[in-house]
Order: sequence, then structure tokens, then C-alpha cells
Amino acid sequence: MKKRLVFVMESMGSGGGERSLLTLLQLMVYEKYDVDLLLFNQSGLFMGMIPPQVKLIDFDESYKAFSAPLSQSVKSYFLKGKLFSALNRILYSKAVNSKSSSSLHRDQLAWKYMKKAFKEKLTGYDAAIGYLEGKPNFFVADCVDAKIKIGYVHNDYRKLQMSEKLDKAFFKKLDYIVSVSDECCNVLKEVFSEYAERVKKVENITSPSTLVKMGEDQAEEYKNTNKKILLTVGRLSKQKGYDIAVDAAEILDRNGIDFKWFAIGKGELKEEIDAKIKEKNLEDRFILLGERANPYPYINGCDVYVQSSYFEGKSIAIDEAKCFAKPIVATKFTTVLDQLTDGKTALLAEIDAASVAEKIAALLSDEQLCRTLSENLKNEKVGNEEEIEKFYRLLGD
Repeated sequence: MKKRLVFVMESMGSGGGERSLLTLLQLMVYEKYDVDLLLFNQSGLFMGMIPPQVKLIDFDESYKAFSAPLSQSVKSYFLKGKLFSALNRILYSKAVNSKSSSSLHRDQLAWKYMKKAFKEKLTGYDAAIGYLEGKPNFFVADCVDAKIKIGYVHNDYRKLQMSEKLDKAFFKKLDYIVSVSDECCNVLKEVFSEYAERVKKVENITSPSTLVKMGEDQAEEYKNTNKKILLTVGRLSKQKGYDIAVDAAEILDRNGIDFKWFAIGKGELKEEIDAKIKEKNLEDRFILLGERANPYPYINGCDVYVQSSYFEGKSIAIDEAKCFAKPIVATKFTTVLDQLTDGKTALLAEIDAASVAEKIAALLSDEQLCRTLSENLKNEKVGNEEEIEKFYRLLGD
């Protein structure tokens, strides 16, 4: 008999967590599993790439009324005489729009109001998987009855600015807490020592043969340039260090280096990053491309891949650049050594613009160094499709 699984996720946008989930779903053995997918927001670049065997399920009507815009939601509750629901919706809005330190912490504070919108638990599952820190994990902990409950944390927990006290209440209800690298798992074990035995590592899965095939076409924006091409892939958020990247581009430009730096991704900081690019007169140097369903022609065609992050869990984008054996410059975020070796498979920079610019310039001026890094990457095992077996073991298989 097939096992019934439900995955819970925010959306199917273009972030690393979403790409990781998509790859997992594409590799699963559907002869053994019936898979449901519950999204808080049924949208995103990867919606059309979800395998046909996966059943998208909806929240009930009570949540749909709750998730409508505030004025519409409150008006609806008042017309139905549901005054406590209207108050709950107002309190949720106040919490989620508070001046707390991070959006994830605001979600923690707001969850006690949101969970009241789910009138009935999901039932009948062999396993429920919250595939991202925050609401997906909260929902699995509080609103699903399943034989096995799993929650994912894709980043260095200490960098997420979440309340450990509040998360303990959720983690207590999970059978496994999964993260994607040794460093991230070690942090979870330190912070939540009472649940250390529940912490398991399952890396984001990368399939080099699939990516290389998807990267065969030439990126349209690269066709008419003879400049050196730099590329960054990542959400336009503080974590990804676009402020560092733009400042590094200014230094390279000032030093007379001829390049174009493309960035793939979208996010809440787009206007801020655009303004910074214009302020520094880098419109022809640093180009925001927005989302791309298939970023692999861009990775395949670039001269140097750059990851200027402040922190990461295990960067999917870096693993993908490794699949194409691209010379890489990355900042020394805490988990970077899980993926790269300085001077052997990449040049690692301090987390500042001057250092990032220095490492990029070193690569652009030294073809032999680029070839050496690329050859070392070609000799390194970068695919890890076998990681799915670790996931199956969490399910009892």
C-alpha cells in the first residue's frame, strides 16, 4: 500500500527552498507514495514544473476568508456575525506588520492568530513535511495529524532572528528537524540541545546531468557582449548581500575592469537595489534580470559566478555553479566551507565589497587560475541524487 505524504510550503517561487522541493518532488518514486502539496500561496515560477503525480490541495473556506485583504476579511466576518474572528484577523494583521526584527519572527508572533483560521486538521497522512522554516513548520506541528512529522530549516538558525522559545513549542511536536549541511545541523543541536537526536541532515539534491542539459541554450542577454560576464543567482534580500555586490561592481568599474554583472532573482529589496545601481551609475554594468524559470544557460555562459551572501544554509546556487565547473567567488559565510575550498575550488572573500572585488579581479586577470579552479571542480563529486534515500529513511523506508 502506498504511503500518503503531504508537503507544506509557502509558494513555488524561485527561492532556494522552492528549488530544493521541486527537485525532490521530481525524483520521488510515485509507485510508493501518494503525494499532496499544500501551498499558502498557489503561485510562483515553479508552479508549472510540479510533477503531474503531485496533487495540489486547498485550504478550507475558513482560511480563505482569513487570508483575504484585511478590510475585506473583517467586513466578511462582521456580515456573518463572527466578531471574534474579525478581532482575531485584526490582531493577526497587527502582529505580522509589527516592527519586530525579522519577517520570520513576525510570523512566529502572528501564528497564534492565524492557526485559529484552520477549523479542521488535515488527517490520514503517514508523513507531513513542512519544507521551510516558519509557517510551513508551524502548520505541520499544529494543524496536521500524521504518523511522522518533519520540519525543515534551510539556513543557519542563528541568522534567522527567530525566537528560540517560540520554536521549541513547535519542534517538540516534530519527529525530525531536517537541515541541509553539517554546520546548520550543528547549530540546531546547540540551540535546541533537548531535541538534538531529532536533528537530521538531508542535503539539497543536485543532479548535474539534468542541469547541464537544461543549460545547453545560450542566454539571450549574453549574445551581444564581448565583456567578461559575472553572475549571481539569489533572492533580492538582505541575506544575499546585493549591497556588497553593487559596491564591488563600483570598485571594479572604477579600476577599469570591463564586465557585465547579471543577477537572477526577485524580492523585497528590488527598488532599493535599483536605486543603488542608478546612484552609482552602474546601469550598464549591474543588470537585474528578474526571475528565470531556467537559470542554467546563464550559469553555463558566465565567466565567474559570484555569491556575496551574509549567510546561507547550503547554497543551491553554488552547487549548481559547481555542476558547470564555473570559477566561483563566494563570501566567507559560516557554512561556505561545507561546499567550497579556498584556492582549490573557489576564491573566498571577506564579507565586504573590497574583498569581493579583489577576488573577482584576480580571476578575471588570470586565465590559468580560472582553469585550475574549473578542473578541480570537474574532479570533485558534485551530484548527490542519493540524498533522497536519506529522506526515504525518515519516512520509515
